[in-house]
Amino acid sequence: MIEKVLVVVVVIGIFFDRVHCQGSCRLTDGVSMTCRGKNSLRDLDTTKNYSQVDSLYVHQSNLDLTFDLAPEEVNLNRVTLLNATDNKITRIGSRGFNKIKNVQFLYLSNNQISQAQPDPFRALEKLELLEMDDALEGNTEEKADMIRNFFDSKNRFIHLAKIELNKNKIEDIYPKTFCKVEGLRRLELSNNRIQSFSFARHCLGELKGLMLAGNLIEKIPSDIWDFLPSVSSMDISNNPLNCDCDTVRLLRDDDVIFLNQAETKCASPPEVEGQRVFELKKDYCSTARNPRGKASFFQFIVLFVIAIGILWLYKKYRERLSHLSSAPVGYTNLQHEQAVEPEFV
Repeated sequence: MIEKVLVVVVVIGIFFDRVHCQGSCRLTDGVSMTCRGKNSLRDLDTTKNYSQVDSLYVHQSNLDLTFDLAPEEVNLNRVTLLNATDNKITRIGSRGFNKIKNVQFLYLSNNQISQAQPDPFRALEKLELLEMDDALEGNTEEKADMIRNFFDSKNRFIHLAKIELNKNKIEDIYPKTFCKVEGLRRLELSNNRIQSFSFARHCLGELKGLMLAGNLIEKIPSDIWDFLPSVSSMDISNNPLNCDCDTVRLLRDDDVIFLNQAETKCASPPEVEGQRVFELKKDYCSTARNPRGKASFFQFIVLFVIAIGILWLYKKYRERLSHLSSAPVGYTNLQHEQAVEPEFV
């Protein structure tokens, strides 16, 4: 009896596995389509009409976005949202998006993208949101190259207002990476391994929000508002910040809202390690408190002591110096035998 039950379970498991591997797509209200399983999109029934589909959700289909997303006969021109998170995507290219040129919201998070052909998002001229959290694979240089390829495009991205690249272990970003994204208003790069603000000047003039929480940033450049003139909100929490006076003054800028202030703490200098930056006392940067002030005060004390020492030495030896300076000097002080008789020619 047990053997028969096991056989039935195995058969059912094989049946569902085959169904899952073959994949299938289901329409909801004629405007939303959900596809599950490998090749589910490529095996779409070409006799059906998909021209009204607005939102496309793809799950577990192992997409290769260097090829056509769907058969040539299938019309997906009305799709404005593609959610392809968690699909084990490893490659993307422009061909993968040619059939969905009107996509405005693109979700590619939780994938393993390690290869990106040049200008993969060229066709997506209406793109407004690109989400690629925990989506990139490769070493530091490979990731930097990929991200640059995403936006080094013939597409001006005038509508692309938000880019999310969180949790990708990004270490380096080329300074001009986002220069061609003309519509960028919010850039999220949290929970990576970024160490500095490596953004080129005159490239992010319209950026309003910059999220850099959970990175390895120690120093905020003093001229940050010169190359990020429009930023009004920023998150630099959970970074190992060096709370020198320049940094503290920048963070107290009244024109910028800093998010997660409770988690924005100092890692150095030692006297403020672990303290919240925004809770430091107002007189922190006075000469008695900040490291630069302490150094200046110490230098003043040293110079003062030296000056006192010189004055004391001068007073002590002043009489001796006066005696030496008053001793007669000249021919009258010479012995007669040492005198030189004048010679006349």
